[in-house]
Amino acid sequence: MNEALATKIKTSVQQNLKDATLSSLTQDGDVQIEPISEGYLNEVCRLKSSDGCQSCIVKVYLNYVKLLGPDVPIESARCQREYEACNYFRSLLPNSTPLPYFCDPVNNIVCLEDLSGYRIWEDVLLESCDLHLGAKIADILVTLHSTSNMDNLSGEEFELLKNKFSPYPQQVAFLCDSHFVKPFLSNHRENKACDEMIRVKMDEIIQDEVVIKATELARECMSVGSGSCCIHGDLHVRSLMLSNVGEDMKMIDLECSRIGPPAFDVALLICNYVMLYHYHQELSHEDVGPGQADHSQLMADTLDIICITLSRYMEGMSRALKDKFDKHLVWRQILLLLGVEIIAWISGPANLNCLQPHPKGQLNCLNTALRILHKQSLSLDTKGLSRLIHNQH
Repeated sequence: MNEALATKIKTSVQQNLKDATLSSLTQDGDVQIEPISEGYLNEVCRLKSSDGCQSCIVKVYLNYVKLLGPDVPIESARCQREYEACNYFRSLLPNSTPLPYFCDPVNNIVCLEDLSGYRIWEDVLLESCDLHLGAKIADILVTLHSTSNMDNLSGEEFELLKNKFSPYPQQVAFLCDSHFVKPFLSNHRENKACDEMIRVKMDEIIQDEVVIKATELARECMSVGSGSCCIHGDLHVRSLMLSNVGEDMKMIDLECSRIGPPAFDVALLICNYVMLYHYHQELSHEDVGPGQADHSQLMADTLDIICITLSRYMEGMSRALKDKFDKHLVWRQILLLLGVEIIAWISGPANLNCLQPHPKGQLNCLNTALRILHKQSLSLDTKGLSRLIHNQH
């Protein structure tokens, strides 16, 4: 992080941070800045007092995609979206996000609670798989999607929500390009390094008429004017954090929040679960030593968490919205987006780091996606889906 940006961050915090419990961050002349490498869109850092007792997270929102450079523009007003989304989500689900301290729209900065006592959900799932926590995440989505749903609000209330969380065109264009275009182009080899057998399989996949139609429908589903409720918009296993003590789960990185299709949040999360399933499957043949993860058990538990998440979500939405919930439409959209997302994560710019060294596991993911997309028109329930994932036709 360059000195000019560090100075801008410190100045913004000194001027805008009003939380009395973090007074050292505004008064301490020796505040430390620790860059965090996670963000591919933004500059992210942790500010710590010189004694290490107080800290916060600061995100600086660029007007382009950090990973790709100035040639890929994106709205810097995402800072206000993240701040507003944190407050809105917390109004529906208390403590479901980091506490937002302030938004500085002049410098495109947001300051948030530091979740230093939390772990990334992906890291938890690499070692253990608590089905109760999986169900809890499904319940969180049910509350978010049903409470903000157009069928649960008056026309005026939903119009206000639409105005507050209307999608940003550049952001939507970037996300759709990353998820539904680049992974499926003939030059897909340029997206990232992959084993050649994955690229050969992708050469076949991008010619598959079912896949081509699915990507078209996915783009349409995620277009700017679509959607019936407020969604997280980027809900994968690295945008959830679990407390080290207890079962407190928080959603992070809310800048993609928008009015959109509820199926997308569910499909993206399940996509990552499917990838983790095939990761554990690849390692399940290894002997389990003292203190090592039992991948055979984790494979079975991951399949269970997929089924529990989907059944809990569909049942919860049906209870919340009753006959206004079109369960058949939402289920078809989940399957469609799930199949497309799995392919996109294997072929496109996105990564699930644990799976990268395992090309056979990646190939299994692609085959699972194809089975889902080719059978999505059938009356496929959660048990049927689990059989497809486990490669039982």
